[in-house]
Amino acid sequence: MSFCISSSAFRNNDYIPFWYTKPGGNSSPPIGWTEPPEGTRSLALIVTCRDQINHKEYCHWVMYNIPPREGAVQGKQPHNDVVFDGSLQGVNSFGFLGWDGPDEENSGQAMVFTLYAINTRLNLPPAASRDDVEVEMKRHILEQTELIGLC
Repeated sequence: MSFCISSSAFRNNDYIPFWYTKPGGNSSPPIGWTEPPEGTRSLALIVTCRDQINHKEYCHWVMYNIPPREGAVQGKQPHNDVVFDGSLQGVNSFGFLGWDGPDEENSGQAMVFTLYAINTRLNLPPAASRDDVEVEMKRHILEQTELIGLC
């Protein structure tokens, strides 16, 4: 088995349950993974969705410095910059910390959950932006994996 992302809430290319959407309570879904590559020191999770009307990509969730040994990010993460396992959450495209689920406008779109295995802990403060995380991890990515959730 290789590095793979999954969720106990939905399968790849399946619909994200209502309670993870804005109208349904806006709880973050649980995210799990298998076998990060050797040398992984931390993980980063970036969740995006491309708007079908204006073709703009929005970031719904940024987490970084996730301990790889945990095997999962629990669902219902608080909207804090630092969460229970020491992972850091960044600011999404809507200006909020943590998960911001899909809304009615996202109906028919795909949310892409990308998990990165990184060979270092990122030297970033809590509440970093997606751009900051991507720049900081660019030369340190060992492997990445994706999960697609439909809205």
